[in-house]
Amino acid sequence: MTALDYDDLATEYAKHRRPYPGLVEHIVERAGVTSDSTVLEVGCGTANHLAAVRRTTGARCIGVEPSAEMRKQAAEHPEELDLREGFAEELDFPEGTFDLVMSVDMIHYVREPLRYFQRAFAALKPGGHFLTVTDSDWAIRNRIPMARYFPATIEVEFARYQPVPALAGDLALAGFTDLYERMIESTYLLHEATKFEDKSHSCLHLIGDEEFAAGIAALRADLAKGPIEANQRSLALWGRRPL
Repeated sequence: MTALDYDDLATEYAKHRRPYPGLVEHIVERAGVTSDSTVLEVGCGTANHLAAVRRTTGARCIGVEPSAEMRKQAAEHPEELDLREGFAEELDFPEGTFDLVMSVDMIHYVREPLRYFQRAFAALKPGGHFLTVTDSDWAIRNRIPMARYFPATIEVEFARYQPVPALAGDLALAGFTDLYERMIESTYLLHEATKFEDKSHSCLHLIGDEEFAAGIAALRADLAKGPIEANQRSLALWGRRPL
């Protein structure tokens, strides 16, 4: 599969990507995040979700991200964020630093999820929460407009995303308990094709040019008739470090 350079994608991510509706509220409630909490987002990208957690709660927020351009875009948020270079499998924080370790749409880039989970487990305080937000097979097959107009992305995503049961198994092996899954869903009206034309979703960089062009043409044709009902679905997979 073609490797992606996220330094090249950072500008489009910052331009088009926003926190997923309902996700930040779910995170804050489930993990009990307050102004006294310390939160780590691993693979934070442009840090939309981390900044929203900071804005909502006042928690101390640290983001780890390997891409220099993604960190540069993340630093544009008005919220105070501690942004650092690093990789998920190489987390090296003192034992018991964080109340919450989270990642959003990142786990499919991690070659050794168990190693990442073990590092995250060690970095959490006893009783601390771990969250990875990913996509299930069902969600990938039923993305609108993605699966409808760019069906080649389905197999691309199946090749990238680990099955949720496998991730849950690795969480248990790492020592996490209280495993919990929740699908975060929302619908919206799509009025224009710009974010798809700009390939602000990484999977669009991994399909053929002809498939992409055909999808854009069909999407534009349907949008010319009126807005399209679209959806956003993400699976929140939680674990907790025992007390």
